[in-house]
Amino acid sequence: MTKPLTIIGCGILQEETESLLAGADPPPVLTWLPVGLHDNIETLEAALDQALAEARSGGGQAGLLFGFGCLPEMRAFAAARKAALLPARNCLAALTGEDWLKELEKDRTLVASPGWVRKMWLGRAGAAGGWQADDYRQNFGRYDQVVVLDPGLNPITDEEIITCYDLIQVPLEVRPLDLGHFRLALEELLTAARADFPKN
Repeated sequence: MTKPLTIIGCGILQEETESLLAGADPPPVLTWLPVGLHDNIETLEAALDQALAEARSGGGQAGLLFGFGCLPEMRAFAAARKAALLPARNCLAALTGEDWLKELEKDRTLVASPGWVRKMWLGRAGAAGGWQADDYRQNFGRYDQVVVLDPGLNPITDEEIITCYDLIQVPLEVRPLDLGHFRLALEELLTAARADFPKN
């Protein structure tokens, strides 16, 4: 019998991950960290260390549903803690693949997912510690458009698009997203995380 597996992830990927793992057997325990922790390296490292300690308190293994670009030394961070890591630079590369992401990002285009729109941009607007008007201008001023890749699990609404545009002042275009690439990345993470399981 294998020890329990915990996947510690950024809340940006919660909807897509839970959809793909709905029928997993055995299902991993999913621990979601708040979005935006990557804004501060020390805060993200501390949150990951705490989540890893909690996941392993019962003798289980853990994987990190974070890209290797989410921290400057994320690969070394994960290796030092013997935690499997998502095989992608960031959450968007995990959803799309690196080549397609680079293609989408041409011509001053920012790529996003529904999680980014709802949890990062709309969810933190006006909240304590959230972005203010100047932060939105600073972060989005160099872009001509935002492409939102929506897998259709909980389709982004016209109202959300309009509200987001009012915040970022950059046009948003919604395009469909197939989760096939993310499924493969997730399976690779689960396999790597389970590889070191002691057998009882």
